[in-house]
Amino acid sequence: MALQEYECPACGGAMEFNPHTQKLKCPFCDSEFDVKDYVANHNSSSQGEVADESAQDAASNPTSETMYVYSCGSCGGEILATESLGSTKCPFCNNNIVVKEKFTGEFKPDYIIPFQKTKDDAIATYTNYVKTKKLVPKVFLEKNHIDEIKGVYVPFWLFNAKESFSGEYEATKVRTWSDATYNYREIKYYNVSRAGTESFERVPVDGSKEMPDDLMESLEPFDHSKMVPFNMGYLAGFFANKYNVEAKECQPHALNRMDVTTAADFRGTISGYSSIRTIHENCGTVDSSYKYALYPVYLLSTTWNNKSFIFAMNGQNGKFIGNLPFSLKQALKYYIPITLGVAVAAFIFMYFAC
Repeated sequence: MALQEYECPACGGAMEFNPHTQKLKCPFCDSEFDVKDYVANHNSSSQGEVADESAQDAASNPTSETMYVYSCGSCGGEILATESLGSTKCPFCNNNIVVKEKFTGEFKPDYIIPFQKTKDDAIATYTNYVKTKKLVPKVFLEKNHIDEIKGVYVPFWLFNAKESFSGEYEATKVRTWSDATYNYREIKYYNVSRAGTESFERVPVDGSKEMPDDLMESLEPFDHSKMVPFNMGYLAGFFANKYNVEAKECQPHALNRMDVTTAADFRGTISGYSSIRTIHENCGTVDSSYKYALYPVYLLSTTWNNKSFIFAMNGQNGKFIGNLPFSLKQALKYYIPITLGVAVAAFIFMYFAC
């Protein structure tokens, strides 16, 4: 497979995409180029070969991932990559490299959302995120460190569809009143129905086996107004994977998300009743289509007390998620005074009330 390398035309340095300027920039001579205008001038015709160790692993374990070896066109060093990894760095000369065949032909994405946040932004966000969590052990922030941080373009399938809906509900209206002798309660029952269609555009489902759906969905939303036609120049300096989950495998998940939203939206149009009980709801897909895109994500990992913690950040808007260790000591520190305060206030109230 041919490699595309991003060398600076002025000094030969490794060009990188700069999220702040949205241009390719050389960190050595500060030359900048628009992504659409840059032409790679140093490519390699290296063909990926299966690594010897990978072949042995595959023979003993069919589920293991095959590793390929490429030759860097700049220094001749060996670059080890998985079958789905399409953008990486040479470990010897740090040159940014894209395996062109991973993003051409049937594998070429329709769109890409470029990174707008830098690694420094991700580190600062991580630090603030930990500081704001009151129940995290105090020494976690003081003693732990980021083991790894990398910007990754994650493959996503974007589904468009029109969903049909029909629903029937039992609704009630309750009226109460009283006179000098009796209290009255009147309940009226109504049959309510809803039917129609709702259209969806670009509902995302990640097309990577390595990325859990719930983790990627937690990073939503992404601003599709900043999505641009795919250009390999945006990959320079970042990792990128081609999809290894087909669109047809992801489609049921996308349609299920649409069904849930459609039912909730139509149900939300029913108002003015005391109660609503669902009798039945039916959703169906009238038509659907999909596109292929790459989304920007920062992945951070850290270790503390021999446990690994993974964090992820939306590389476009900075939304940050991750699990943190829990400190019982911190919980007691914050909640015991609150509990005691509430108990004392309740005692005083009951004392004077009596």
